[in-house]
Amino acid sequence: MNPDLHRAADAALARGQMAQAIALFERGLPETPADYAGWMKLAALMRGSGRPAGALDAANAALDARPNDFMGLLLKGSLHEQLGDPDRAAEVYRAVLHHAAEQATLPPPIAAQIDRIRGFLAQYRAGVEARLTMTAEFDPRLRARAARFVDNVLDRRPAYHQEPTHYRYPELPDIEFFDHHYAALRDRLHRAAPEIRAEYQALAAHHADRQRPYVDFAAGQPVGQWESLNRSTDWNAFHLIRYGEHDPINAAACPVTVAAFLGEEQAVIPGLGPNLMFSLLAPRTHIPPHHGVANFRVVCHLPLIVPPDCRFRVGADTREWKIDEPWIFDDTIEHEAWNDSDMLRVVLIGDLWRPELGDQDRAIVRDFMRAQSVGKVGAL
Repeated sequence: MNPDLHRAADAALARGQMAQAIALFERGLPETPADYAGWMKLAALMRGSGRPAGALDAANAALDARPNDFMGLLLKGSLHEQLGDPDRAAEVYRAVLHHAAEQATLPPPIAAQIDRIRGFLAQYRAGVEARLTMTAEFDPRLRARAARFVDNVLDRRPAYHQEPTHYRYPELPDIEFFDHHYAALRDRLHRAAPEIRAEYQALAAHHADRQRPYVDFAAGQPVGQWESLNRSTDWNAFHLIRYGEHDPINAAACPVTVAAFLGEEQAVIPGLGPNLMFSLLAPRTHIPPHHGVANFRVVCHLPLIVPPDCRFRVGADTREWKIDEPWIFDDTIEHEAWNDSDMLRVVLIGDLWRPELGDQDRAIVRDFMRAQSVGKVGAL
């Protein structure tokens, strides 16, 4: 920074000589390119004199001196907007909102600008969507993919990725819900749902002592995020099939449930699966964000007893259960669940092969797991 340059420019401004102040900065700043304050002053002066293009050049120089500076980005975005370039303005404003979220407090004038920027971005996104022309022609799966693409690019949907706790099979895309796979299984479960619910109710009535805490870490295992739920009866399970082994009492009491679930979709893996259970979530209980064991399998939920105020999130997609309507999701993407009601929530849970895996992929997984002689690592 050149103090003499700033004093001379400030003196010119005090005399009302804006043009002279601009000229001083234009001559002096190239000799001190790291003078962030000087470039910001020049940008403000140029904007005030009706020269937004020159102001944008100065704002860019200020950001060269101090990259990602919040005030510099705020000025740059507003200049792109003033110059009639909404695409560039939106790009910069998204960065502004990102940095604004990191600020503990914002002065009221800046907070007001942030609110205006949010409105600008909402209008910009609406304009982009209004100009889309092709998605109506696509099949439902591609329409859903197109909608995700738009949401991701327009910063309405954060991107979540697979984070398996133990086993990652390569080259599998990040997909939260598999709404267009395993149609036969979903139909089979839907049709059998009333009988499955009746079997659960009979099991709960006659073998209540067979339920176990869903989270049950052995002594010495790191509990981490599960501390509040480890061995807690707030989240219980009736295990029908666990690590591929049928429970002799629970499974025998639920023949329709087991038959509806079993099929080629089931992840039959030595020491790991399949798994099938009734999941019982107590009133006012929250299952915290977590990730599943392996991305070569996905999880099926069949909601049987779901009171109001229950919801489920996978990645950026939050949904409410619909009784007897199963869904399938990747549990290695961060997910969580809430039962904010005063009643018990009951869901049948089973694991399946990842739909994209063919016979050879499945053989590779089985061979490795068999060779490793894997222990029972859990079905979370």
